[in-house]
Amino acid sequence: MRSVVHSVCFALVVAGLLSAQSPYVSVIGTVEKIDTAGNVLTVKPDKGDSTSPVKFDERTTIAVIPAGETDVKKATPGAPKDISVGDKVVARVLTADPTGKPARTIYVTKSADLAKLRERTQEEWKSAVNGLVTAIEPGKIKINSKLPGSPVAKEIELTTSSHTDYERYNPENGKYEASDLAAVKVGDQLRVLGQKNADSTEIKAENIGTGSFKTLGVVVKTIDPATHQITGTETGSKTPITVALRADTELKKFTDVAAMMVARQLNPTYQQAGGGRGRGGFGGGDRGGAAPGAGGPPAEGGAPGGGAPGGGRMGGGRGRGGMDVGKIIEQQPAIQLTELKPGDPIIVLGANTKDPGRMVAITLVAGVEPILRAAPSNGADPLAGSWNMGGGGGGDQ
Repeated sequence: MRSVVHSVCFALVVAGLLSAQSPYVSVIGTVEKIDTAGNVLTVKPDKGDSTSPVKFDERTTIAVIPAGETDVKKATPGAPKDISVGDKVVARVLTADPTGKPARTIYVTKSADLAKLRERTQEEWKSAVNGLVTAIEPGKIKINSKLPGSPVAKEIELTTSSHTDYERYNPENGKYEASDLAAVKVGDQLRVLGQKNADSTEIKAENIGTGSFKTLGVVVKTIDPATHQITGTETGSKTPITVALRADTELKKFTDVAAMMVARQLNPTYQQAGGGRGRGGFGGGDRGGAAPGAGGPPAEGGAPGGGAPGGGRMGGGRGRGGMDVGKIIEQQPAIQLTELKPGDPIIVLGANTKDPGRMVAITLVAGVEPILRAAPSNGADPLAGSWNMGGGGGGDQ
């Protein structure tokens, strides 16, 4: 089974190249510009913001590696004409003079091949099993998952080995990155590909994607468009929270009709009255609200972290009564950050960061007052686990 993060292939290639002692260093990234007259590639490194010029001449060896391949012996001879904008490259340049002399070798993977590999990978991940991690033991991970056709969640045991590939969602860039078993924590959302037994309660894990996500109700305190940050108060725990937005964060607003539909799905007895005020306040109910950061197990179709290019998106999670909250949210009108104002209630799905008082938003939804009032006992997770990450595992996003 191929890895779900295609840049991992390049990392493995580089690891092999670096194993030999040499005065060369590798430039790894995406081609942004080609100067055919000057024999220079402008490369946007996978890590870092600044671009790197990579020179080449008639002595530079150019080799084309198929997408997903990690063995440089499988590369075929190429030429400068085989390099296009958008291709991934690994260029071997002199450490002492990285921009002054031509590269010794340039390995190329064509962007079109990478796109096809992403499509195949996404199809594979549609058959994955997902759930919340409940236990981690030597060689085993246990998750709680609601399998298709099952009315209740059940425990599934994953058997891991040295051949299991791990990836983990990085909230700062919205990508899945190469990881390991040590990064997996109890409470993570997990998605797995592998060999299943007859009832899918045991899986020999081949690919595992994980992430630490949460859904919060938040009352906005300040909005800073310059830094793309919102400060506010969690509706469940009443603690301060900073919500950071990336360029690809999805901002939506419920219509009045949609908000009431979701509110009544969560609480069939809810009736909006008194100028928009239903029963109870925002969060903090006394009927056993969820602990901060907690949520129900991903519903059928939910998954950690949007594998489609451009970052995670909501979808697939069905709420009480079978309503697909993710699809309803997708259908709501988009808004701009500047349309929010202090005092607005919002619901945010995002990824946890090292700072417990900060999260990075994947999707933010306004117009949620009826929902927060309808189900105050849901506390930290106002949608009671019915709103989950959609899409496949990783991807070269």
